This record gives sequence, structure tokens and C-alpha cells, in this order.
Amino acid sequence: MVNIAHIVMDGNLTADPEAKKTPNGKNVTTFSIAVNHTDPKGDKEEGEVSFFDVEAWEKDGEACASYLKKGRKVTVIGTLRQDRWKTADGLSRQKYKIVASRVRFDSAQYKEVKKAA
Repeated sequence: MVNIAHIVMDGNLTADPEAKKTPNGKNVTTFSIAVNHTDPKGDKEEGEVSFFDVEAWEKDGEACASYLKKGRKVTVIGTLRQDRWKTADGLSRQKYKIVASRVRFDSAQYKEVKKAA
């Protein structure tokens, strides 16, 4: 039985996306988003910010690399994945990332690009 690990987040890109090809020729684009949280207690004017790494594959990744830039707003729909590894000195490390099944370009800047095209 497969468990559910779907996630939906919207946020702003912290840097321009990076497009690469895997050794077997697949396109993958990576980027990070900043997600603002509201303060549930209402003690602060602004809530905290979380940062999430995102992977977009093949055509979705190509579109992200072509159109997205630092600061633009996106909504990412995908699955939450965990990478685990050992460092050269034997320490265990882990990192969570979102593997996107869909990326929606929400920025007004993107809508202007789309109209011009």
C-alpha cells in the first residue's frame, strides 16, 4: 500500500532556477521557495518564513527554467521526499524536498510575459 505524501505550497523563489541534465539525459530544474507563515498567536506583525527546495522534471522543469526568476510567486503541487546520505566523515545527513507534479506561475510578471508571447 502506498502512503499519501502530497503537498501544496505557494511562495516566492529565493533565486533563479537551475536546469541540469541527469547522467541518463533527463531534464531536472531545481529551485527554492520562501513560504511566509502567519503568527497563530497574533503576537507579531509578521510570521516566520520557511524555505523549501523543489525539483521539477522534464517539460515542467524546462518551463520553470525558462520563465521563473528570483522573487516570482509560484504554487507547487507535488510529493514530499527525503534524501539521506552519509558525509565523508561518516555523519548521517538528511534533507527534505518537494518533487513537483505541477508548478503554477502566479506572479504578475509571468502574466505579462505570457501576454507578450
